[in-house]
Parts: sequence; structure tokens; C-alpha cells
Amino acid sequence: MFKKKILVGALLALVVAASCKKDPVNTETDKDAEKEILFRDSAYYYSLALSLWTDKLPQPKLIGNEPDLKSFTGKFKTAEEVLDELRKSATLDRFSFVDRAGTVSEEIQQGVYKETGATPIFLLESAGSTNANLYIRYVQKNSPAAKAGLIRGMRVVSINGDTKVDYNSESANEFKNAMKFFSGETLKLVVISPVDGKESTITVTGDAYQIDPIMVNKVIDHNGKKVGYMAYTSFVNLYNNQGQPNSYHTAMENVFKAFEGVDELVIDLRYNGGGSTWSAEYLANQLVPTTHAKALMYKYKVNYVLEDAGLLQPGKAFGPVYFDKKNTLNLKRVYFLGTKQTASASELVINSLKPYMDVQLITVRGNDGSIGTYGKPVGFFESKAVHGYGSYYITSFQMVNKDEFGDYFNGLKGEKTDSYESFALQLGDPNERMFSDALYHITNGTYRSASASMRRTTKSGKPEMEATSIQPQTPHITGMFKFSNEQNLKNILK
Repeated sequence: MFKKKILVGALLALVVAASCKKDPVNTETDKDAEKEILFRDSAYYYSLALSLWTDKLPQPKLIGNEPDLKSFTGKFKTAEEVLDELRKSATLDRFSFVDRAGTVSEEIQQGVYKETGATPIFLLESAGSTNANLYIRYVQKNSPAAKAGLIRGMRVVSINGDTKVDYNSESANEFKNAMKFFSGETLKLVVISPVDGKESTITVTGDAYQIDPIMVNKVIDHNGKKVGYMAYTSFVNLYNNQGQPNSYHTAMENVFKAFEGVDELVIDLRYNGGGSTWSAEYLANQLVPTTHAKALMYKYKVNYVLEDAGLLQPGKAFGPVYFDKKNTLNLKRVYFLGTKQTASASELVINSLKPYMDVQLITVRGNDGSIGTYGKPVGFFESKAVHGYGSYYITSFQMVNKDEFGDYFNGLKGEKTDSYESFALQLGDPNERMFSDALYHITNGTYRSASASMRRTTKSGKPEMEATSIQPQTPHITGMFKFSNEQNLKNILK
């Protein structure tokens, strides 16, 4: 184990100099192999320098005053294998990943996604069923799926002529058909509408599209009260690389102008896996009561390398963040709707507001018995490989609120934990169960009993119970990304 001062100095020197030790290259064909070695070794030294759990990681040997990375990485072939091994020591880190294609920044910074935009789910037809059918859980606005006519609640009967799309068949086939929704393939789907029960054929091809994360925003009259509702699916960046507001910022400003004068507000984050911390801060600023307009929003925790570099100081990369409220919305209470997909930046907003207002979190009970959100109080920033071969996202910081609370790795627990989703109804429908539970509490000051909550029925009268949801196999699906004008690691450490 290195002494702290030696390790800090060595790591900072490594980061600033980007001096991964290279193996000799003898032929032209060795260059790809060299890139992979560099990529592998860089995963280790970025983890040593940036990981929130640096003190728990296995340490390299020293050659003089320089860490010998290959004393650890030499037994692995890829950067992914290195991170997998490091997780055995940093057991809370199920988040760090490498982005070989370099698409993550594009998704969060620019809101560009490359898929169909439809997310599937398997639903049991009754509580005692031993199999489940495939349905559409939700459809992103502006996506190829939305343009093709897919909507939430449709049952998928077949994909490209294959009718064996039930849970048991798909499970035996590694969910290959269901995963096609997250690809660029052309899918010919036979679906049944949740509205009229009619069968139709819809063809959709996955492609790049500009996401509109504001799926629904409305104000309804409910028992004499004006209730605002917004379904928000991603914290895409509201600012460009120069820190100027973009079109997403304008859209959010318009939403909250429409919410001026509401008596209650429901923010639906059930499908929001996170995104930019800047965007999370924006939402928290809109919601915090005016009496706390300049109060502490959250603080960072980082490893001793970054702390010794002075980055926890005010004005630095990981200095404390304060509210900067500019709108006139002044509610004492806010409702959030969440599931196990509610993660990271979503959880940051909820946790930051809890010390300052009545935060009512409504969640569902998962098949695994879980009753809260995903559980990701940590985040990362992009560290580009020194040779331009992909990027790293090493879990580097944790946020805690004004009350010093931030250890929710098992998820934030809701005030109501036994709600459920009405998949046959669209988001924002007052009868959709999660939204309905919020409206019930607004009227009565209490939640419905658990026994009532467990009566799940579709329009056909059949019980509707989740078997399992399907997500793309990409670790950044639940992410909290810190962006700045200085994304290069050397600049962040200056």
C-alpha cells in the first residue's frame, strides 16, 4: 500500500502527463493490439486517480516514483475486465464503465438516441400465471416508434413473423427479440391496441432521433384544485458546451410558466434514469420554495486524490452547490412518481429537496420485493482515452443533501411503496394508478390501503402484473453525468 502523499503525487503526475507505459510496437499490425493495451491500462490508472473508492482498490507496484500499472493489468485483456476485477474491491461500484463508441456524451449532451424508442415489458395475465406476454411499456416522443404509431400498452403478438415472444420463450432465447427494440433493425410487429383491442401491423426501424424528454405536461382541475403534471424521461443537458441555454432549456421554461398558479404538482420520473447534473439542478431550482432560494442544494464527496487537489473548495469542480431559484412557483409540497428505473439525477433532485419541503415519493413494489428507486447517489464525468480510443466513466463523486444524507445505494424509499403502473392507460391519465394515487392523497391527505393497491386490472378486467421489464444492456442507462467546459481530465485537475 502506498503512502498517501506518494500515491497522490504519482497519480496526479500520471493524469497530467497521461503517461501510460507503452509496450514496444514491432509491426503495423501490432497497433490495434497496442491501443487495446493502452485502453486497458488507462482504465486502471483513471480508476486509481478518480474512483470514489480509490483507497479500497488494489495498488500497483512502484518503479521509482511511478506506478507500474501492468503489475495489475497484465493479466487482463480488456478495459472491461479490469473494471470487473476492481469492483471486487470497490463493492459499491456497479456503475463505472467504458464507452468505446463514444456515444454517451452525444446522448446526454445533445439528446441524440439511436434505437426504436419503444421499451418493452413482460406482463402476467393473472397473479398465478407461469408465463407472461410482451407489451410496450412506454414510447419516447419524437422516436421512430412514436412516428410509426406504437403506444404504451400495446401487446406485441409477433416480431418479424416470430410469434414466440412470450416470457418463457424469450428467456430461453436470451431475450433476443425484445432486445431488438434497442437496435437499428427493422421490426415488423403485429400488435393489439389497448384502446379498442384491434390487431394491426406496424413496421418500425431503429434510428438516431432527437429525444423530447418532456413526454407529457398538463394542468388539470381536480376537486377544486389545479394540479400540474409532467412526465420527464431524461435529464438531457439544458445548456450547450459554452454554458448557454439550448432548446431543451426553453421547453422546460415554458412548462414551468404553465405551472404558475398550480396548487399541487406531480413530477413523473418513473422512467428517468438520470443524465446531466446541470439539468437536475435546474429542476430542483424550479421546485424549491422561495424561502430557500439560496440555500445549500447538495455537497460532493470525492476521493483523497481529488480532495487534495482542492476540488471540494467553493468555485471548484466539486464545490458545494446552492439553489438559485428564479421562478415564482412556491409550493410547500411536491409529488414524485418513481420506479426501479428512477435513478441518479432523478434521485439527486428528490434527495436535495427533502430538507426543504414536503416531498411525497410514490413508488411501486418490484418483483424482487424492492420498494424504492434504483439507488445511485454517485456519478461520473467523461475521461477520454489519451490515444482517442473511447472514453471512461469512473464513479468519482457522491452527493449528499443539506442533512448530510446520501447513502441510498438501495434506493430512496417512497411515502407510498405499493402503487403500480396501469399499463393500459397513457401517462398523464388521471386514472393511471400512480398518478391516481397522488391525486387521492391530494384530496384525502392519506393514501389508499395496500389491499386496494394490489387490485390490478386492465380495461378488459384481467389482472395486470409485471413479470419483468427489459432494458438495453448498457450501463449508462442509469447515469449521473457531470459536464463542464473542461471535460478533459487535465483541465479538471488544474
